[in-house]
Amino acid sequence: MEKSIGITMAALFVAAGTAGCSAASVTQKAGESAQSLVEALARVSDEAAKAGSADISMTVTSPDTGGKPVQMKGLYTWGNGMAMETEMPAKDLEMDDMVADGTVTMRLVQGAYYYEVDRVEDDGPFKGKTWLKVEASAIVGEKGAAAMAGANGDPTAGLKGLKYAKAVTKVGTENINGKNTIHYRATVPVDKMGAAADMYKGLGLSGEIATEIWVDDKGSPARLNQTIGTTNVAMDFLAFGGSKTVEVPPAADTADMTELYKEQVAGSAV
Repeated sequence: MEKSIGITMAALFVAAGTAGCSAASVTQKAGESAQSLVEALARVSDEAAKAGSADISMTVTSPDTGGKPVQMKGLYTWGNGMAMETEMPAKDLEMDDMVADGTVTMRLVQGAYYYEVDRVEDDGPFKGKTWLKVEASAIVGEKGAAAMAGANGDPTAGLKGLKYAKAVTKVGTENINGKNTIHYRATVPVDKMGAAADMYKGLGLSGEIATEIWVDDKGSPARLNQTIGTTNVAMDFLAFGGSKTVEVPPAADTADMTELYKEQVAGSAV
């Protein structure tokens, strides 16, 4: 398994974990101060907690993806702990030799990443397996993985840091996916991101997150763009809500690649 696969998925998770929000009451009135905008952004977590899930489309670009954008589309849920199920082009993950239809399904559920392939091996201990598994702790560290569980899996955990946002400005109005939106821009220090900070640190990321958010007339985000260091994640929120779940793949069909992943990461660091 390529290191870039796990790191890319982790980066996507982190962005999603801090982005799934609803920016209720974020409007700029005449004479409104920058501080009042910060206070408005600090209230965005409430609506997200109520929604419980969202259909999303994401693109991530970073050195770990070779500078190429990795695209995915699917479901993100947080009503009962953090979980995702998305599909993406296999070529973006350098896994096109492992699937016939050119598409990889990725699930992030119960603290582990799963990748669906046609088969792992023809022979050997993983013969016939159709899912690759990597524990999240191997990618984002024990603290980062703990931050994904339970209440911390709620994307609003990371949003608490928005009260520390700097240089909050209203950029203007734009049409995003057929929705009229107001575009805002801000920066947030990584160490102020609450539980999400441990996930960022597990990825070796620090400094500030450059954030742009487009808020529709219902007070929900239509688009969010985050840049930290050389990693950029763009996310469109296509729909919110619904009692949707992500299932753990059957154990009999799963090859646990966690130790192999750790060995490869350790080898690349030598």
